[in-house]
Amino acid sequence: MVEGTGVASDNAEDEETKKQRIAQAVARCEAPIHPDFLVAKTPATSSDAQCSSEPPTKKQKPNRGMNKNKERRENVAAMKKVAALQLCPRLAYLNECDGSLGEPRCSQNHDREAFAETKLPNIADECPVLEALGVCPAGLNCRFSGHVLDGKNVDKCGVALSPNCSWHQKIPHIGVVPGEKNIFSEDLRISLRKKTYDFSRAEDLAKAWDRWHSQRPKDAAENDERYSLPTDSARFLGPLVEKERRRIDLRNKSILAPLTTVGNLPFRRLCVGLGCEVTVGEMALSLSIVDGLQSELALLRRHESEKCFGVQIAGGDVAVMSKAAQFIDERVDCDFVDINCGCPLDEVHRRGAGSRLMAKAAHLEGIVRCMSGVLKTKALTLKMRTAHMEDNKVKDFNGRYAHNLVPKLEGWGVSALVLHGRTARQRYTKLADWDYIKECSSRRRCQTPFIGAMHGVDSVMVGRGALIKPWLFTEIKEKRHWDISASERLDLIRDFSRYGLEHWGADSRGVETTRRFLLEWLSFTCRYVPIGLLEVQEAKINWRPRPYVGRNDLETKLASTNSKDWVEITEMMLGKVPDGFSFVPKHKSNAYQAEGMQVKAEDEGAAG
Repeated sequence: MVEGTGVASDNAEDEETKKQRIAQAVARCEAPIHPDFLVAKTPATSSDAQCSSEPPTKKQKPNRGMNKNKERRENVAAMKKVAALQLCPRLAYLNECDGSLGEPRCSQNHDREAFAETKLPNIADECPVLEALGVCPAGLNCRFSGHVLDGKNVDKCGVALSPNCSWHQKIPHIGVVPGEKNIFSEDLRISLRKKTYDFSRAEDLAKAWDRWHSQRPKDAAENDERYSLPTDSARFLGPLVEKERRRIDLRNKSILAPLTTVGNLPFRRLCVGLGCEVTVGEMALSLSIVDGLQSELALLRRHESEKCFGVQIAGGDVAVMSKAAQFIDERVDCDFVDINCGCPLDEVHRRGAGSRLMAKAAHLEGIVRCMSGVLKTKALTLKMRTAHMEDNKVKDFNGRYAHNLVPKLEGWGVSALVLHGRTARQRYTKLADWDYIKECSSRRRCQTPFIGAMHGVDSVMVGRGALIKPWLFTEIKEKRHWDISASERLDLIRDFSRYGLEHWGADSRGVETTRRFLLEWLSFTCRYVPIGLLEVQEAKINWRPRPYVGRNDLETKLASTNSKDWVEITEMMLGKVPDGFSFVPKHKSNAYQAEGMQVKAEDEGAAG
């Protein structure tokens, strides 16, 4: 049942009443959807509780943060179950395996008959990885058809693969994807794990900083040239470093913010195709990089379509951050390194990282100076918030102090600054303070690029907006509102699925990994309200819609906040889910929800 009766309802409502109705909806942070598309309220509906701006009762606590691992066990259990049934990856790819060392690694599962009995049905007749690469490294484990001939894995020409073939040299195993960079060898990872990698450059710089900082008088003036010179000539460096600060041109560019979980390589490829000019990888922990943790090193991967790419690292230790910077400088193909100084999560704060660094000026200075000094080929950028927590000692600007840090960071060696217009306490719920962003921009003493959203900035960085509608980059580039159709949105979902299968593989493990990250994205993009349904075009990201129906069944399904509908959408691209599968998104919703309501996605996609 839908409120209103089409055109007649518009005629029956005068213009002034319409304006009041829209204003009242906006005041409630409710998307002003045309009445013809709204689902009629019933006594049982709980949408008012969901969209209310009133504080929660004692029994109705804020639903925010991240779902715990125990709540997400079934997500991982289903993947492990299907992966355990797979054939030896070497046998599946190269059609033979002698159990020796080398890539792909042997899993000892060589029973073809048992595998054939348990193999899940094929998803489609054509393998997207074979079509894109010319060969499918998943081989016999692939969930798609088109490259198995007489029981053997063949390439696009129908030639069976073997351990000595050219494909094995070009693509050694499923983790190596043509077009992707920053794929590290096992020997390099071992040198990091065993602490044999030569970090002497970073270690010497960190030690020199410690000595210099310990000798600096506590009452030294901030403008004392002995302690405020740029990094390349600061006294603690010892011998003068003969180089200028690395420059990077980020002006007038649309930039995708570093996004946890959803900002993976396939999603960034999607955004680049939609007009994004600069991309930043997911936040990686500096200690995990230095320790050679494979899952963290994977966050540094770059696709060849990412023309300007940066990696973001987080940490609170000067020595460890310096080592991570040296490793990236020497081994990682990227254009700049970004310091995470804005993440609002307590888990990151406990490491002395994220927005907490803003409140620890000495640590921040040491990190910036040492990283700037150790980076020879990459620029250094920093992303921060308006404050970690409001400082009562700061009388102006409601206790925020980012404006005081801006000129200091320039002197310490930062090549570009990014400002998130909220404090860590505000997380992602309140509207950013654009006027304060402009104030911070005005505090620059040099021509350091300043990135925000508007008002005195040089470039635009998009975070949550890209999660909800990645075609926002097209709108920015073409300066128009795009009333994207449901079928066009489905095409983007299909593109993401294809990119995911290329990146993670087309075997059961890769399919379920792609599905999981697609579901995480759908938990955000379901919040998009089509422009054609709104009574105003200037949509706000914090608006929450009342229950509504779309212009067709697909648009209605894409707007669903029920995870079962998200799963059905993935099944259009990736086949049926495994038995016992259920999905719980990583991020919760900041909206207050009544008990028993469907969990929605959270705004906490940005790394900070």
